[in-house]
Amino acid sequence: MGQSYDFRPWQTSLLIGAVTALTSQIYLFVFINNFRISPAVILLPVLLMTIGRQLSTIVICSITALIVFLFRVVIVGWDGNIPEQTVLQVIPGALYYFFYGLLFRIQIPSKRSASVISVIIASFYCDFGANLMEIGMRNLTLDGEAPTLEQLGLLILVAVARTLFAAMLFSMIWQYRAMQVRDIQEQRYQSMFMLITSLKSEIYLMRKNTEEIEQVMGNAYRLHEIAEQNQESEEVRRMTLGIAKDVHEIKKGYIRIMDGLESTINAENEEERMTFRELLEILEGMAKTRIRKLGLDVSLLFDCRDNFVTTDHYALMTILRNLVSNAIEAIEGDRRSGEIIVRERLQTLVQTKDGERTCYILEVEDNGPGITEKQQKKIFRMGYSTKFDGRTGNIYRGVGLAGVKQTVEEYFDGSIEVQSEPGEGTRFRVVIPEENLVAAEKR
Repeated sequence: MGQSYDFRPWQTSLLIGAVTALTSQIYLFVFINNFRISPAVILLPVLLMTIGRQLSTIVICSITALIVFLFRVVIVGWDGNIPEQTVLQVIPGALYYFFYGLLFRIQIPSKRSASVISVIIASFYCDFGANLMEIGMRNLTLDGEAPTLEQLGLLILVAVARTLFAAMLFSMIWQYRAMQVRDIQEQRYQSMFMLITSLKSEIYLMRKNTEEIEQVMGNAYRLHEIAEQNQESEEVRRMTLGIAKDVHEIKKGYIRIMDGLESTINAENEEERMTFRELLEILEGMAKTRIRKLGLDVSLLFDCRDNFVTTDHYALMTILRNLVSNAIEAIEGDRRSGEIIVRERLQTLVQTKDGERTCYILEVEDNGPGITEKQQKKIFRMGYSTKFDGRTGNIYRGVGLAGVKQTVEEYFDGSIEVQSEPGEGTRFRVVIPEENLVAAEKR
């Protein structure tokens, strides 16, 4: 571990030097012999602020200068003859990168806290300053003259042009990183949304179960009263009363857990509104992830015509997620390939138990193994399932469909029905009145 950690800075510095040396071979000669204008300087500040962000600027640029010097000497002496004068002409070009690093270190003392604007400004001054030092060394070596005003003007133009290109690279990198951050945030949001959806649906079912607990407690207390009236033994009467008290304590603990979960969830997103299209994007991501994980060949299609706004997105997602998950599981247990279609439309004059109303029709259809007519009468019962995997012995307990039915009927005051033919596929049809689904101010 220690050796790997110690070697990595040198490895990165050598990589930056090698990349810079290679790109420096793309150049134009200007002014005097061997003074080059190269795009390598466009990459240098970008490399310093990205892969070289944690390393010393002086060290990186010193290594870069050495690599550039050796690289150019090798190229010049490829035929085995290296004139002394040629080597002297290579030195200023190599020292350019050392001067660049020195000026960059002075202007950007901390790369971690530097802003993009300050780096771009520093790039201009480093480019111009290092070029000025290089051309000054070349002029003094050849004829002892200082750079002319014309040369200074051209150096400024070159520095401006290369700085603009560097700024474009920084902009693209910044946008790419921002996109990555958005993607990560979106994935986290979708995961959190699905988690809250699961908790909401489970809490809803727990609320329903408290009614059964209340009934058990009432029966236990009535049994105690009967034991009292029939003058049963003290042990029997004490036991029946103890059962009633125990059930009451279980109920209180049950409610405390539900209230704690609900208060935490509601504090986050109780008033959040969501469009139907946003909800479908999350549903699609969840479904495709599961399909991929199971190794299935399943296509997921959407035929949705409205993009309404709702505050009941958790309950709506509970319905759609369970129906789509059931379709995936059905296909998995059959031929492992198929198609799932999610449809949505707004329809007027829909016959409901309260008369004709405007309703949203939601359908989830698959071409899986289908459900027999006998099974269709039982699928909404708690604990019943039509899906049994003969290879693994896994059975899906059917809690999802029971929860879907309760959510549709009791939360949305809607209805759900199933149509299926064995060997042909299954279609679940959910009908929800418009006013029970769409946010009031958006209707």
